[in-house]
Amino acid sequence: MEGLIARFAIRRPALALLVGCAAVPAPAPIPSGPRLTVLTYNVNFEQYDPATVAAIAAADADLVVLQETNARWEAEVRRALADRYPTIRFEDHEPDGGMGVLSRFPVTPIAWRPSPVGKFPAWCLAVETPHGPLNVLALHLHPPLDEEGSLLAGYFTTSGARLTELTDHLGCFAGPPDLALGDLNEGEGDAVDLLVARGLSDAAEAFPPAVRTWRWDTPLIELQGRPDHVFHGPGWVPAAVDVLELGASDHRPLRVTLARVAP
Repeated sequence: MEGLIARFAIRRPALALLVGCAAVPAPAPIPSGPRLTVLTYNVNFEQYDPATVAAIAAADADLVVLQETNARWEAEVRRALADRYPTIRFEDHEPDGGMGVLSRFPVTPIAWRPSPVGKFPAWCLAVETPHGPLNVLALHLHPPLDEEGSLLAGYFTTSGARLTELTDHLGCFAGPPDLALGDLNEGEGDAVDLLVARGLSDAAEAFPPAVRTWRWDTPLIELQGRPDHVFHGPGWVPAAVDVLELGASDHRPLRVTLARVAP
């Protein structure tokens, strides 16, 4: 990752591309029903730090989805958080495509789906909550890099790869998932638009302005963007959205509290 990021640093136009704006809908009323707190966090496979594990604990979410995990991340997360989360599952995909899920509720894996364009897998999960079952699509989509590691060129050429991946991954369920969350590697674009077209809403859009969840300091400039998302179906309304200034990853934990909508 560091080698790729080093190539980003000499391409100043990339910053403007990463921080585009999107139209913000009027906030929905927040019902007083049951709450579910979810967290998505790209831990950065090559930047292990106890502060990142501590950030997961501090978020205190009911359901946690992690990206870029590996054997070491799994061991450290289990050691530190097994008492807090009765359900902990990991799938490995070296070097940087692994995922983890931590939950206070039972989780049944439905499918571990390889990318049709050769990058990161997705994970289809069934979660049994006290508020009803959830179909959850955990995502880590194609990075905005071309084959030579250029962010500037990749921003313009990789949106179709993310759309191909997401279209394939959505086939895991008969209909739209209740939650689709993770590192989509775009703040806006074809993959984001597809989720909206399938009837899902980006929780962060309910609390403008949406806060950046990724940054990387270089000698020339700080790169930043909003690649991390929590999309929810019509059965839920976001009651709170927090980007936590915690951990040692280049990403920040994105915690969303969802309120159940009465049927």
